[in-house]
Amino acid sequence: MARNGTTPGPEGQPDGQVGSTSADADGASGSVGPARALSHRAVPDERGVRASEGAGPPGDGSRKATLATEYFLDGLSKVEIGRRHSLSRFQVARLLDEARDEGIVRIQIVDPSAAGRDYATLAQQLGISSVTVAAARPGESMRAAIARQAARLLTSRLREGGRLGVAWSRTLMHLPDTLEVLPAVDIVQLVGPLSAAGYSTAESSALVHTLGARSGGRVWALPTPLVVDSPQVAASLRAMEEVRTTLDAADALDVAVVSLGAWSAGASTLWARLGADEQRRAQEAGIVAEICGIMLGGTGAVWHSALEDRVIGVRADQLRRARVIAAAPAVGRPEAVIAAARSGLVDDIVLAPELADQVVALLE
Repeated sequence: MARNGTTPGPEGQPDGQVGSTSADADGASGSVGPARALSHRAVPDERGVRASEGAGPPGDGSRKATLATEYFLDGLSKVEIGRRHSLSRFQVARLLDEARDEGIVRIQIVDPSAAGRDYATLAQQLGISSVTVAAARPGESMRAAIARQAARLLTSRLREGGRLGVAWSRTLMHLPDTLEVLPAVDIVQLVGPLSAAGYSTAESSALVHTLGARSGGRVWALPTPLVVDSPQVAASLRAMEEVRTTLDAADALDVAVVSLGAWSAGASTLWARLGADEQRRAQEAGIVAEICGIMLGGTGAVWHSALEDRVIGVRADQLRRARVIAAAPAVGRPEAVIAAARSGLVDDIVLAPELADQVVALLE
């Protein structure tokens, strides 16, 4: 017989959640009446009480299941259980310990932030595979919580021998905190470093090398900035063998993890790298989102402009061939999430609860 529930332990102290209790072949569980009570009383010793011969044999699983049910599920204290069954409090405690050791009691603790909330209806509205809402743990930033959920999706999407593309952002830099072990996959850096306040450009390369060391696979690093000053400089850098081979490696991505930025100051690292005229032109063109330097309008269409010739990174057609997980930290910019979904560039989106609510409201 199995029962589930959570009740406080004795003296008001929580004892955990009981996943199940089980009885042996005679099927006894629940409270027992006087007919099943033990026939011997505990006899005091120098501690005040000692175990009597009537405590029952160590293998009495039915009795242990009964005591465990009364303690963990019914909320009775050890003293109350002892009175009911003519046992001392110490005997009850010992039998409860044995019940846990023998697997009669199985305690399960569920961390509500371990798995993000799945918004299946929202994913259907957006036309993508999944939307996961991240819940931050105490002391954890929302960016770290989003990265943790993205890492959880990665481990379920990756397969041995696959190829993983990784972008860099202030959110994705938290990936190694959770991805301690990876399947044996190759790692491809999708974009080069882009300076942001408080972050070193070296962190972009460090991210892919750290993940590569944990996967044991090959690493294709991209030793160039995401955006350079002129199309001529970009063309020269793309012609370098180490750059060309990394960009070509993105043709065969199985899974990619990217960051979704809204097109505004503070919500996109690319924004700060452009001049005021370029920022204004992008806004006038209706740009609302950016992924790996690929700029998107409200309908999800990729904006083709002179800026493309200065960007060095993965192309939109390469991302569309992969399973793409997007981390979306830009609370207050739901239009960026909708544009990314409509672009066909992403399959799974991880975002904060507030942003999820904003997306739902905007779709309505």
